[in-house]
Amino acid sequence: MGIPAFALALSVLLAVPPEPRVLPVSEASSLVRIAGSGKPVVLHFWATWCAACREEFPRIRKTLSTLRQKGVAVLLVSIDRPEDVGRVKEDLRHFGVSGLPSVVLDAPEPDPVATAIGDPAWDGTLPSTFVFDVEGKLKKSFIGRTSPGALRAAARGIVH
Repeated sequence: MGIPAFALALSVLLAVPPEPRVLPVSEASSLVRIAGSGKPVVLHFWATWCAACREEFPRIRKTLSTLRQKGVAVLLVSIDRPEDVGRVKEDLRHFGVSGLPSVVLDAPEPDPVATAIGDPAWDGTLPSTFVFDVEGKLKKSFIGRTSPGALRAAARGIVH
């Protein structure tokens, strides 16, 4: 394979969206580290069955992508069953966020996830978005829908 063919093959591989990994609920406390150790992190929790999540994605899609360009690690955390990973991939594509890192967290009960995130006010409401600084400390929580402006403002406080 010559250099141009190799470059084309590489560009095709790099254009393929990452597959969502399925994680057990026991990994919830590792999500910030999984997202990007040493970087500020935004965890966005959603689910395929969540109507509010489906309404929110089109509004915050561009902001989530822009945050990545500014050095913030973004992880989309789907609270769906492992057998629904196909629907998760389909929704990520539909909402234009399939290029962002994502996981399916097998979490039938919200309590262990809420405890792992560190916000005692979070009861598992979806969508919810959490902003962490470079040390992994929770700096801002958006329980329920958020706006692009509010998310950008929270990110300004963690990007140096």
